[in-house]
Amino acid sequence: MKLLTIDSREVTGRPGVLLASGEILDLATAPSTLSESQWIPHSIVSVLAAGRDGVERVARLVAAAERSDVSELRHVGALLPYHGTALLAPVRRPGLVLIVDADGSGLIKSPNAAVGNGAVVRRPFADVDTLVAAPMLAVVIGRPIFAATKAESAEAIAGYTLLMDLSRAQPDGGDDAAWRRYIDGKQFPGACPIGPVIVTGDELDEPSHLPASVSINDVEVGAGPLWPNDHDAARLLASLSRRYAFRPGDLVAWAPSHESAGESRTLHPGDRFSVACPGLPVLEVTIA
Repeated sequence: MKLLTIDSREVTGRPGVLLASGEILDLATAPSTLSESQWIPHSIVSVLAAGRDGVERVARLVAAAERSDVSELRHVGALLPYHGTALLAPVRRPGLVLIVDADGSGLIKSPNAAVGNGAVVRRPFADVDTLVAAPMLAVVIGRPIFAATKAESAEAIAGYTLLMDLSRAQPDGGDDAAWRRYIDGKQFPGACPIGPVIVTGDELDEPSHLPASVSINDVEVGAGPLWPNDHDAARLLASLSRRYAFRPGDLVAWAPSHESAGESRTLHPGDRFSVACPGLPVLEVTIA
C-alpha cells in the first residue's frame, strides 16, 4: 500500500492512498461515499499508529472504492488524479527525523525542514551558491518503542519512504565551529524532502533489494541500491532505541555508502534533483 498526504486547506493535509490505477483515494472523503466503512483517519500518522488494524481498514476502503462507481467517486472528490494534485511530505511534520552515518552516529533534522514532492527549495546561505543532496531510503515508525528488542523493532516498522538530505557542503577537516555551521546548515526549510509515498511492509519487506536511479535535470547521475549493504533495519533500530525514543511517524534513514546511488551530489540554482525506484512515484525537488 502506498500512503500519502494531500496538500489542502487543513494544516495537516488530507490522508490518501495511491491506487494501482494511478489515482489517489482521499481517505478523508471516501468513507462518506463508501457504505463499507465510516472510519475517517485524520492523518497518515493515525493510520500508522493503528498498526495492522489501520492498514487493514485502509485496504477495505481501497477494495470498496475499486468496486464502486468510479465516476461518482470522482464527482464527490474522493478520487483525485496523481499528476496535478499537490502533495505534502507523507508525514506532514515528523516528530523525529534521524539520519545515521556509517559509524553509527546520528544527526537529527528539524521537522520544519520537511517538504513534499515537487517542492522548490530556496538556498538559504548568502556565502554559497550550491547545495549538496544525498538521497536515502527511510524507515517509517508505526508504534512507540524505547529500549526495544529486535522483534519489537521489526513490529514497529510501518513502511519505507524516500528522503533527501540537503545541506551546505561538508567542511574539509575544520574546527568545531565549522562542524556546528555544517550541522546547522541542514535545518533550513526544504532541507528534508520526503515521499511522495510511504510504501507499507506488505509491498516492500526487503529494502536492500530496491534499486534506485538518481538524476539531475533528467540525466542519470547514479544507479543502484539506496540501502546500505548488510543492514538489518530491525536490529539497527533496536540498537538506536537504547538512545532514542521513537513514536509513530518518526523517520530513520541510514546514509548509504559513497559507491551507491546515495552518493552526495552538488546542485546549482535551477537544478531538478530526482530519485526513482521501481513501483514508486519519483521524488523530485528544484533548487532556486
